[in-house]
Formats: sequence, C-alpha cells, structure tokens
Amino acid sequence: MLVTAAAGGVGSLLVQLAKRQGASTVIAVAGSRAKLDLALSLGADAAVDYSMSDWPMRVREAAGGAGVDVVYDIVGGTMTAASLQALARGGELVFAALGRYAIGAAELEAMITRNKSLRGFALLPLLSADGLRASLSELFHLAAGGQLAVTQGGRYPLDQANEAHRLLEERRSTGKVVLIP
Repeated sequence: MLVTAAAGGVGSLLVQLAKRQGASTVIAVAGSRAKLDLALSLGADAAVDYSMSDWPMRVREAAGGAGVDVVYDIVGGTMTAASLQALARGGELVFAALGRYAIGAAELEAMITRNKSLRGFALLPLLSADGLRASLSELFHLAAGGQLAVTQGGRYPLDQANEAHRLLEERRSTGKVVLIP
C-alpha cells in the first residue's frame, strides 16, 4: 500500500491503521527527510521522497518491482497521475482528495488496459451518529492505549487561521494542524 502525504494528519493515521489491519508493506510518500522519518517511525516499511523525479519507480522497487496493490491518494493534482505509475496491474487507486484530481481520459484508459480500478472516498456520506460514535470510540481507544500515535503539527488561534492554512497549502506541516478559540 502506498500512502501519499504520509506525515500529514490523515496520512500518518493511515500508515498506522494499514499496518494494524495487516498490510504487508506500507510505503510512505512525503516531501522531506523529516516527514519520511516520521512516517517510518509510525510503522511505514519504506519511505520515498516525492520531490525526486523518479519516485514512482522507487515505490515500485520498494514494493518488490511489480508496484503497489493500493494507492491511497489524499493529495491529488499531479500526485495522482504519478501514483498511477507506482500502481501494480490489477491495483486500486483510492482517491480521497476531493476536487483536486488531475487525471484525464488518457490516464483512465491506461488504468483500464492494466485492469486497475479507481475508488472514491468521501467521509461525509459515510457518517451516521451510530457509525461515527463507534468509529471514533475505537480510534480514541487505540490512541489512549498508545496503539495509535496522533501527531500534531501545530496549534493556532483562530485569528491566525490564515497562517495555519498557508502552512498546510505549502506542505510545511506534519500531523494535524489545530485551530483553537
């Protein structure tokens, strides 16, 4: 499994949860040595810097040569098309970067000819009071028991929301960025 933005708030949790659920190899993609080290410390088996032009090939090598079975893309944009190069034949792209996809007909056709599939993931339609309560209860239990590390990238007062947003947009944060009243 390949996790993009593996040192971010969602990505860092995905790395850990994938390992907990039995993923044999989790490959983290991030844009700095510090972020790669964080992902490795959270359980990623390999970490690849996406600023390297050949990063999809490096991911394929880390996955044994054939590529990864699953790409979990929470970045979108050009990252999506590059991630497809790391996806094995018959693999699945799970796309969760709503509104930020940059794949067109050529990429979709290439996916079809290689028996690759695309699955969207949007959290809001899945939320129900009971489901949310059960899922959050499990996550909080894992975090409280030290079995799931929640990384925090910074705390900002609401009047500094623009700085927090800039930090996220410039991909300079790790973990969750939290706004406080």
